[in-house]
Amino acid sequence: MEIALIRVRTLDNIEAVDRHGPLIEKFFPGLRVKCYCIEDQPYGIHDARSEEIARPKVIKLAKKIEGSDAIIVSCAADPGVEELNEELPIPVIGAGKSLACISRTLGDSVGAITITDDVPDIVRRELGKHLLAWKKVEGVKTGIDLESEANFKNALNAAEELVRLGSPVIALACTGFSTIGIAPEICKKLGVPVVDPILAAGSVAYNLMLTREGWNSLKD
Repeated sequence: MEIALIRVRTLDNIEAVDRHGPLIEKFFPGLRVKCYCIEDQPYGIHDARSEEIARPKVIKLAKKIEGSDAIIVSCAADPGVEELNEELPIPVIGAGKSLACISRTLGDSVGAITITDDVPDIVRRELGKHLLAWKKVEGVKTGIDLESEANFKNALNAAEELVRLGSPVIALACTGFSTIGIAPEICKKLGVPVVDPILAAGSVAYNLMLTREGWNSLKD
């Protein structure tokens, strides 16, 4: 199954653009991911204004993509996803909604880590009463900031605080956390389930593939 993945941060390096694709392909055999990024958004989405600016760019890019069976929007705010699902003939999967839906199946209470001053609207809405608490990573203004060693530790500290508050599940409410690969470190340190937004979206795409191809194909 061919998946187009849209990054909401503009990247010039092909390897950097493609970083989320191999992550999905590693865990979900049968999915082939081609990555794209929107234009003129070097700091990605990090507040309401940058989300507003990015939304029409995501929609425009998605409508240009050909030959894919589904599209993943790599952002926990799911910019343009609802609009695209109304207009395109293929499924458009938001990392934010996927994150929330999988997180709430793992526990009645969920703690979310963010880089923004609030939990993305789609994540908050889908978690509903399951959202116990959330923490913004100290020292982080954009997803780029997560890539420093100091802020990697700050993200670990935010997860630890959520566990102290009683969160049995941690939701990583920014795909920048996928980029730095922090989920396994949180699991190792704190011993709680951690839901990665890119892998959550990949899981949804994988189940779409099984629906299309048939479960019996797994027996071959």
